[in-house]
Amino acid sequence: MGGQRDENTNIVRFLQDETQRLQHESVELQEENAYLRECLRSIRGIQRALSNVEARGQLKPLLDRIIYEALRMVDAADGSLSLVDEEAQEVMFVVVRGTLQDQLEGFRTPMDEGLVGWVIAHEEPAISNDIRQDARFSPVIDVRFGFQTQSLICVPLISRKKVLGVIEVVNKFSGRPFDERDLDMLSVLGLSAAAAIDLAGFQCDEAANPDA
Repeated sequence: MGGQRDENTNIVRFLQDETQRLQHESVELQEENAYLRECLRSIRGIQRALSNVEARGQLKPLLDRIIYEALRMVDAADGSLSLVDEEAQEVMFVVVRGTLQDQLEGFRTPMDEGLVGWVIAHEEPAISNDIRQDARFSPVIDVRFGFQTQSLICVPLISRKKVLGVIEVVNKFSGRPFDERDLDMLSVLGLSAAAAIDLAGFQCDEAANPDA
């Protein structure tokens, strides 16, 4: 009798554990579905705005919205969109959101510097969740503006096999690391940004002097 009772107890425990596991998976699936719906809503809105970009003066507000959506979707505090200036061999911050918005817009860095430079050179995205141990990272911005980068994700803006710029997102509010889901979302937004920049023929000098 004792053996049968132990077996029944084990079966009950197994069923309880399995029920908890399935409930946990169900919650995760619901969260994933909600996230995907939100992503689609953001992308549809950006695509509608993109289809209405008929003049260069309408582009910067669209790029600002893309950065806003990027930060919202990956729960990050700071982000930027930079354009490549091939003639000067520099990258210029065109749209900035977060702590350094006023200081960074219009600021330039060498095109081959830091993780951004690596992304431009390799034409592929990068995630760095241990930035101080990443040899690709340059502390120039942190030192100059008193900022502290903890983690970083960066995607290239590529159109017609040419890197036009980069989207860079820094530091999640939660402190959690960036992951592949974040990278996928930013890559999709990057496609929209690259298409808009290419369509409008937007250049660094125009970004610096929007009324010119």
